[in-house]
Amino acid sequence: MTNQSAVLQRAITYAQSGHIPDMLAACQEVVDTHRNNPNVLLDTGVLLSNFGFLSSARECFERVRILAPNDSRAVMNLANLARDAGSHDESRLLYTALLERFPNHPMIRRNALVGLEYDPLVSNTERLAQAEEWGRWAIVQAGGHRSRPQPHPLQNERPLRIGYVSADFCQHTVGLFVKDVLKAHDPLRAAIFAYSAGQVNDWVTEAIRATCQFRDVARLDDAALATLIQQDKIDVLVDLSGHTAGSRLTVFAYRPASVQVSWLGYFATTGLKYFDAVFLDKWHAPPGTEAQFVEPVIHLPGGRFCYNRFRGCLPFHPCQF
Repeated sequence: MTNQSAVLQRAITYAQSGHIPDMLAACQEVVDTHRNNPNVLLDTGVLLSNFGFLSSARECFERVRILAPNDSRAVMNLANLARDAGSHDESRLLYTALLERFPNHPMIRRNALVGLEYDPLVSNTERLAQAEEWGRWAIVQAGGHRSRPQPHPLQNERPLRIGYVSADFCQHTVGLFVKDVLKAHDPLRAAIFAYSAGQVNDWVTEAIRATCQFRDVARLDDAALATLIQQDKIDVLVDLSGHTAGSRLTVFAYRPASVQVSWLGYFATTGLKYFDAVFLDKWHAPPGTEAQFVEPVIHLPGGRFCYNRFRGCLPFHPCQF
């Protein structure tokens, strides 16, 4: 381990154990000693941002912007910081500029959409229009329109094959919510597949791995992942990310399953017409808001979250925007 990674790792360890003053001191040491290393500064800025130290994070990203003016990551992080600080005009301008330079960059398009959800000057009509534009873009990137695939025959009352796609099968809000849901499936009625697109493997990952057929797909591109899902003969494919960090929503534009639904990790429309439903509730999608979704809204009577009390700190995920 190099000195630079050792200092940053120490900061991460302090953060995860709740020793925030020590984390800040270690971050300052990283900044002082590696002022010309864009990657280290980016990771330090992300850590500071994740723990709410937006001004210090901004200093890191502005420094990277000077060191590497063609690196879009610093600008993306600055746009997210502006959004989190409520400076939506700034965030909107930064993302508009990024989209002009990188119109087909999945992460930029995804983050720009999420930013609209928090911008009070953006109307619901515009949010829906931008989401639908993303859906059309995703279909083009996947090679064009695809008809719904034929469902796999349900012979001899075989279990339904359900696939869940997420980058957050770890000690993350989504992972903590979903791990017991996956465990609760009746194996006589449902065969569960977890398509893990994340980089973090921890005790939550292992708990999920023990309850289903676990696929590590972080290194697969969209076409390869769609092919794997088809080979697994998935009947119902569930997206758990929407447009949030690490999303593989573009895979759904390949239409690898005959039924595709959105749940848990996102609160708005995906914009992709290939989704057959979004699972929400009357609090997140009150009656009368159905027109803001391209998907049919299914209201879960008990709420869209399945909560189990947990005490602990969430991990630091470097360079996820």
